[in-house]
Amino acid sequence: MNQGRLETFSDGVFAIAITLLVLTIAQPQPRDYANLARHLGKGWPSLAAYVVSFIVIGIMWMNHHTVFSHLARIDRGLFYLNLLLLMTIVFIPYPTGVFGEALRRGQGAKTAAVFYSVVMATNALVWGSLWLYASVGRRLLNSDFPESERSMATILFLVGVFVYTASIGVALINPYLCLGFHGALALYYALDPISRRVRREGS
Repeated sequence: MNQGRLETFSDGVFAIAITLLVLTIAQPQPRDYANLARHLGKGWPSLAAYVVSFIVIGIMWMNHHTVFSHLARIDRGLFYLNLLLLMTIVFIPYPTGVFGEALRRGQGAKTAAVFYSVVMATNALVWGSLWLYASVGRRLLNSDFPESERSMATILFLVGVFVYTASIGVALINPYLCLGFHGALALYYALDPISRRVRREGS
């Protein structure tokens, strides 16, 4: 299967998902324009949820490129796992909109935070599955990917599944803390730990 076509298709899905996020920001109702500044000020939770999810999807796109840069080839199994991954990513705007609106209204915020965290945990599970499928036995990895770092990369992906699952518990404690927790996780993955370790190994 052609890896370039798969990555181009994936880039398009990422672009659509990240663009759809802007639709999750609460719009003023006609009656709100009489006091627009107050309404916009009260709508900051929707904007905060948008910012966190925008960063999350942006970092996912970057790490998707990183993972595929370590693959020598792809096969049908990886294609289907990647398709499942893209399905979870393009779904993110929906729980983002629900979460932001629940925070703005002050109603159902914990339920919305749990919903958002479940979606993110599912996404992390698919990420881990994709990496395991490609890396176990070096099935699809480039020959120059350090063997000493393969197990560490696997640990990082699996830990991510547990951490994102733990965010469900954080959501039950405080929805605002949950949103900050997801933002912090996105910033951690922005550091791209796999590539940094591989570069150190190769230097």
